[in-house]
Amino acid sequence: EYRKSEAKRASEIDKEDYNEKHFFPDNLGLGSHARNEGKIYKHPYKANPETQSDMHQWGMSVDLNSCMGCNACVIACQSENNIPIVGKEQVANGREMHWLRIDRYYTGRDHNPQAASDIPIKDMGQNGDDVQHTEPWIDDPQVVNMPMSCVHCESAPCESVCPVNATVHDAEGMNVMAYNRCVGTRYCSNNCAWKVRRFNYFDYNKRPLENLYDSPMTKPSLFFDWLGDREKSSKDEDEWDLLKLAKNPQVSVRMRGVMEKCDYCSARIQNAKIAKKVKAGASGDVMLKDADIKTACQSACSADAITFGNLLDKDSAVVAEKANTRTYETLDFLDNGARTTYLAKVRNPNPDMPDAYEKPFSTKEYKASEGHGDEHDHHHHEKEGDH
Repeated sequence: EYRKSEAKRASEIDKEDYNEKHFFPDNLGLGSHARNEGKIYKHPYKANPETQSDMHQWGMSVDLNSCMGCNACVIACQSENNIPIVGKEQVANGREMHWLRIDRYYTGRDHNPQAASDIPIKDMGQNGDDVQHTEPWIDDPQVVNMPMSCVHCESAPCESVCPVNATVHDAEGMNVMAYNRCVGTRYCSNNCAWKVRRFNYFDYNKRPLENLYDSPMTKPSLFFDWLGDREKSSKDEDEWDLLKLAKNPQVSVRMRGVMEKCDYCSARIQNAKIAKKVKAGASGDVMLKDADIKTACQSACSADAITFGNLLDKDSAVVAEKANTRTYETLDFLDNGARTTYLAKVRNPNPDMPDAYEKPFSTKEYKASEGHGDEHDHHHHEKEGDH
């Protein structure tokens, strides 16, 4: 049961230590993060099975072995979902709008994570990240790339704190947003452990970046820009037409004051349903298969690291991936039932190379920081082998 959780969100292991029955060592599991007192939440589908669709239940799997961190999925998601470009200043202020990001986890030879964690917070600027560029390991780092977006929890912590039910669960297992209902409290973002929700601080889609802080009181043309009044706005007629051409007409454009996030490309799902029903006619064969639907990030991934599909279709690729022994759920000790899971990275160095196993691995580093060395690992595997 411990194979689903790891100290970090991105999991990796050396092929020499890989074992299908006990994928992660016992100090990486639920017990190291939370009190194991059983399930925390009563999942809504189990409590109210009548609210669950028996035709479609959507899920995603991301293979960390394949992901190379090229960011093609990020750009595809931005283009598909009319996500605004906010500029360097707003990104520096922590106001990026991407629904999908690439987390990167670094390790390196001779890097001691325990030593770094022992540095007092007040000295972190002097002795922590600021001096890492002088350490030997920085010249030969190991990297794990991890795409991270909304994981569509079955028991979503964002839903329980929204005072206006703007973020809700649909019958197909997706956590969706009602943008017209959102009042921008940002409670959902506060309660999201994955930090994948984005807030529109400005009308990015209607104002140029240089006018974000200007007020309609001082520049009345900005008010008419917001209204879309072409006669009184500051934009030329051609600019309005270009703005329309740059947007995906299938996806709504959000305005200032609302939260937004990944919705598994729900517009594509709805279009695929319509096409499937037209094709099926009176036959009633309307269940979507893998060939019928792909998300924008999945379509753009050249490494085929992202798999999306219907969990009720037993022949779908996503069902096969979720049955893989490498599958784990990020922050699974929260017991939220994430629909997006990951296949852990398994490194496979050439054992004939003299420095094959001198490279650091995050699992080994975590064990070292917890005081468990190779001798412990050897006895652990022997003990498990006896059973």
